[in-house]
Amino acid sequence: MNDLSISSLQSILPQLEPSSSEQTNAVSSTSFSSYVKQMLKDTNQQMLDADQAIENLTTGRNPDIHNTMIAMKKAEISFELVMQIRNKLISAYDEIRKMSI
Repeated sequence: MNDLSISSLQSILPQLEPSSSEQTNAVSSTSFSSYVKQMLKDTNQQMLDADQAIENLTTGRNPDIHNTMIAMKKAEISFELVMQIRNKLISAYDEIRKMSI
């Protein structure tokens, strides 16, 4: 059942509440763009893994349909998450662009 965990996302996303030692206006060493790049890289890898699982299923190298379906669903959910983040970023950009100076 480890295939269904979302622990891989927890390593990508920043911690929402900084610890007491971080509350001294310390700037994070990683930027938002690096999180986005990592998320895109992980999503791409999950899609490639799903494609490989489908290929293995169709050629008979791996007759386990259960793990193939899990790999496909993980790739689908990751892609949907990336698309929602993209939509929110575009919406925020449009709102900022509409502001008068």
